[in-house]
Amino acid sequence: MDMDYAPLEYIDEQGKPCGYDVEFTQELMKRLNIPITYAPNTWENIADDILSGKVDLGMMVYSTYRKNLTNYSRAVFKLYYQIVFREGENHETGIRNVESKHIALMESRPIIDTLSKAGANIHLVKDLKLTMKELSAGKYDAVICFRYQSRFLINTLELKNLVAEDLTLMSREYCYVSNNEKLIEAINVELSKMEKEGIIDDVYGKIKTEFSGLVIPMWVWFLVAGLIIVSLLVFGIMQRLSKKRLQKEVERAVKSEQRAIKSEELKDIFLSNLSHALRTPLNAIIGFSDLMLTTPEGEMPDEERTQLLNLINGNGLQLLHLINELLSLSDIEGNNTLFDRQVTDIDMEMTSYAAEIRQQLPESVKMEVVEPIGGIRALLDAKLLRVVTMHLLENAMQHTTEGKITLTYYVKEDGLYVEVKDTGTGLPDTLKENIFTLLSDKNTYVQDETPGLGLSICKAIIDRSGGEIGARDNVEDGHGTIVWFWSSVKVLN
Repeated sequence: MDMDYAPLEYIDEQGKPCGYDVEFTQELMKRLNIPITYAPNTWENIADDILSGKVDLGMMVYSTYRKNLTNYSRAVFKLYYQIVFREGENHETGIRNVESKHIALMESRPIIDTLSKAGANIHLVKDLKLTMKELSAGKYDAVICFRYQSRFLINTLELKNLVAEDLTLMSREYCYVSNNEKLIEAINVELSKMEKEGIIDDVYGKIKTEFSGLVIPMWVWFLVAGLIIVSLLVFGIMQRLSKKRLQKEVERAVKSEQRAIKSEELKDIFLSNLSHALRTPLNAIIGFSDLMLTTPEGEMPDEERTQLLNLINGNGLQLLHLINELLSLSDIEGNNTLFDRQVTDIDMEMTSYAAEIRQQLPESVKMEVVEPIGGIRALLDAKLLRVVTMHLLENAMQHTTEGKITLTYYVKEDGLYVEVKDTGTGLPDTLKENIFTLLSDKNTYVQDETPGLGLSICKAIIDRSGGEIGARDNVEDGHGTIVWFWSSVKVLN
């Protein structure tokens, strides 16, 4: 075990092995009836000892570079990256905005490759505790580490001038590792049992996602004014979009008086829903910002000011989401060169989508991926695969408060079949026939009665690709919804 990898594993002041890994491994070995002793050491020695077989068992982050040198167990849990920086300094979040900045991190080949491409000055460190202190003192611009490390070190070292934000990098799997293949096989069987019994969550759930503070980017102060200007422009765009689409409906409706009446109804509902979608977040943004502007300085408590800023930010993001969906739908319907097919690792893409959704799910909802044996590589447009799959996952997330969401994919009839199943509220009977034309009904199938274009965008993409998309009740679990799509793609393996 690593003698300085808190809070997972470390040696306390009395020289005793401590940490979540120690606690969990003791329970695991007890269930397997295997006696153990701990061998604390530095990371460099641990890695060599495990790979050479000098020790029987250790824990490592899964690496494709080491998978042929040793045996990994199934993932015990997922690790997510954060970037840590000094509070109050001018910064832009994200891995793309690190050019010429001095970034410290412990050695990780994927992160080093990413930072190198972004033009960062990379500083490889051995002691993360010391590095955090040096960041606080101004030696580096930022430190990249796992989420649990940043929270633990900032709190225990009382580095109050440091803050952390999540990075949109693929999560890493934390596994047991050993040269003894039979030992790993036995561990895998027991880990499956412990997961079903909730023991893994009982031990590691304490360090997963909770944080004790709100980080507000500097640009949030400019968000209110910018959104008001953008919303006026977008309202004009939406009017033009609605007129263009409604004109086509009217031309077709000339053949039948009944179809003409239906077109007028669609027009009224479309404009009514869009107006409601704009007014709701705009009223919140303007109202909360007016309250902040008219309140004399010092009279509004910091907690209340933070809450108002959070509400402004949330409504702004909701408005921008609707705008982006409208522009995406317009681009899909008018773009004749839409599909840029490239060789795509479907397993890696689906794993990435599931990792993003897991970060947003409440503890009462689990995310499961059912992947085919052997994996899939195919020739397709990865950007459009992401748009459709993420829309289905986000839609399932909005309507599922407990249970699980299952993402399944496999090759079917010379194409790719993808299915998202949830145990949520299910499809209303009135919407089962027009679920993919969301703005055509006042009872729109979205959260908080806010209309969205997500499923309409999905249908437009699938139709253009010559595929099929559909939805049905989740009769297997007794409640919930299954939304699926199939697209003809060239499967390479």
